[in-house]
Amino acid sequence: MSTIFSKVLFEMCGDIAVITLNDPDRRNALSRQIVREIFKALELSATTGARAIVIASSGPAFCAGANIDDLKDGWMERADPLTDPALLFQRLVEDPRIVIAAVQGGALGGGFELSMSCDLVVAADTAWFALPEVSRGVIPNTGLALLQRMVGSRAALELILTGRRLGSEEGVSRGLVNLVVPRESVVEKAVSLAQDIVSKAPPGAISAAKRHLHEHAGYDWERVQRSVTDVPRAEWQEGLDAFTEKRDTNFEPFWRAAAPT
Repeated sequence: MSTIFSKVLFEMCGDIAVITLNDPDRRNALSRQIVREIFKALELSATTGARAIVIASSGPAFCAGANIDDLKDGWMERADPLTDPALLFQRLVEDPRIVIAAVQGGALGGGFELSMSCDLVVAADTAWFALPEVSRGVIPNTGLALLQRMVGSRAALELILTGRRLGSEEGVSRGLVNLVVPRESVVEKAVSLAQDIVSKAPPGAISAAKRHLHEHAGYDWERVQRSVTDVPRAEWQEGLDAFTEKRDTNFEPFWRAAAPT
C-alpha cells in the first residue's frame, strides 16, 4: 500500500510504515505543509495497523530544518497545532510504536530535532547533523529538551552554541546514531531493524518500555512550545532576514543595547 500526499509519501513495507519527506527542492524543510502531512501519515499508519514507523527523506538532504518563509511569517508566534514541529516531535516521542529515522544526508536544525525525536537512528556514512539556530537568533527548542539527555549538558550546549557539523561516526560515539550504513541501504536497514524488533517483542512491552523511558526523562513539552518565544523578535528577525538576503548577520546593536550603562 502506498499513498502520495503533496510533500510526503506513505508506504507499507510489510508491517512497517515508511513515511518519506518528499520536497527535495527545498531540502525537505519542515514547512507547514510537510508537518501537516506527516501528521496525516502518522494517522494513516495507525489505521493500516503499522507495527513500527520509519521516517525517511528523498533527495540529497534529510531535512534542512524549519522553512524560513514560514518562520518569517510569524510561525513561532502563532503556533498552529496541526503544523507545529514541536508538537510533531512530541507525537513521535509519545507514539507507542518504535520510530526509526533513516538519515541519508544533512539533518539541520529541525531535521536534527526530527531525528532526535525518533527512538533509533540509522544514518548513512555521508550523513551529518547540526543545530545552526542560535546563529540566526533562534533556539532549537525541542533540541534543548532532548539533546542533553543523549550527550550530556556540556556537549549539548557546545553543539547548540557553535552550530558545528557532527558526522555519522561521531554521532555513534555521542549516542545520537545507532548504525552507520552505506547511503543506498539506509531505508532498507531501518525497515529491517524495525521488523526485527517487532518480530521479537509484543506491542504492549514495546509501548511500556518506550513510555516509561521517556517519562523517567521528564520532558516538559509545554515549556518546549513556549520557549521559542523567549528570544526577542528583533533578534530572530535580523537572523532570518540575513539568511534570506544572503548576508552576514548584524547582532552588534543587540550587544550594545544589552551592555551596562
